[in-house]
Amino acid sequence: MSAITVVAFDYGGVIAQRIDENTVLHMAAEAGAAPGPFLRELWSHRAAYDAGTLDAPAYWSAVTRDAGGKELTEELLQSLLILDALGWTRVNPGMVRWMGALRRAGLRLVLISNMAVATYDMVVQPSSWIHLFDHVVLSGREGVNKPDSRIFSAAVEKMGVASSELLFIDDITANVEGARAAGLHSCTFVDPPSLALALQRDFPGVPTTGLLAT
Repeated sequence: MSAITVVAFDYGGVIAQRIDENTVLHMAAEAGAAPGPFLRELWSHRAAYDAGTLDAPAYWSAVTRDAGGKELTEELLQSLLILDALGWTRVNPGMVRWMGALRRAGLRLVLISNMAVATYDMVVQPSSWIHLFDHVVLSGREGVNKPDSRIFSAAVEKMGVASSELLFIDDITANVEGARAAGLHSCTFVDPPSLALALQRDFPGVPTTGLLAT
């Protein structure tokens, strides 16, 4: 096995928790839609939004319209953008500690996320930890979502290493398998303790310092 020199991270579900129910309920109320239909349409159109096929006004207009909510105004658009961004800001402290430890150990980091550019600009770009990453590969910039191999190839190219030197961490099985199919190593994320055990078993050369609270 090639030595791991780069650790690649997903964002939602790994670095940060996924959007929570209370935020979705708040957005649905703002949009004048019932929670069930709003949640359905939020995800129904999300892949196109994340890949940049729909911009923010088109995405939120489709969500509110198809959920039976209000017509999208500029005021409602800004409210939904802010609430959506807030829903993705609950960062996992163990992962942030680990990212810092990886950098101190000499490994490089890349973010590979299915994320709209608008979300990145509001949530990730202002974060206190983004400076730890050498590169950011967004579906909204690449025009393709994980698990498509092209987004992993873009990350490999940006990092300038062999695909076998990258270890990708994601909470979605299809994305983990897509990374492996593209030649990367990968590991499924459940929580920091489980990840630490998996790394110690399968990738003993990758430090786990910081994953567990001290």
